[in-house]
Amino acid sequence: MMERPVNGSVQRINRSEYEPFIERQHLFLVGNLQRENPHAFVRDPRLELILCYYQPGDDGLPHWHREVTEYEIVLEGASEALDVATGRTHWFGVGDLIVIPPGVCVQRLIRKPTRTLAIKIPSHAEKVHCAGCPRECPARLAPYSQEESCASR
Repeated sequence: MMERPVNGSVQRINRSEYEPFIERQHLFLVGNLQRENPHAFVRDPRLELILCYYQPGDDGLPHWHREVTEYEIVLEGASEALDVATGRTHWFGVGDLIVIPPGVCVQRLIRKPTRTLAIKIPSHAEKVHCAGCPRECPARLAPYSQEESCASR
């Protein structure tokens, strides 16, 4: 069974159930996932638990979340977070915890192979990218569109 609900008892997802997918950039193990997932996961709307594997250049687009707080611990390698509003770059190494509160626009930058474990609270796929963001921003990559703003909710 691919999807497992939280059911009031101890559950297990064996490593062998997700190991064939371990090299994926984002391996979702827990969450209220809206997309097809090729391996076992626990459905839980309260949070997402994601194993992340990045290669150099796997830089994300600037984005922010209206409701989601992101916590990410660096397991191997290093990660950089560009705070788009301030232009300040934050470097994180092995063992460092990254905390990104709702409303903070960031861009992930990766310079060497990196593994992290991310927790997002609550589990919500909504991201606001430049086209859906009404904020004035020096890092804007696309013009604001009201249609995109509504679509990102």
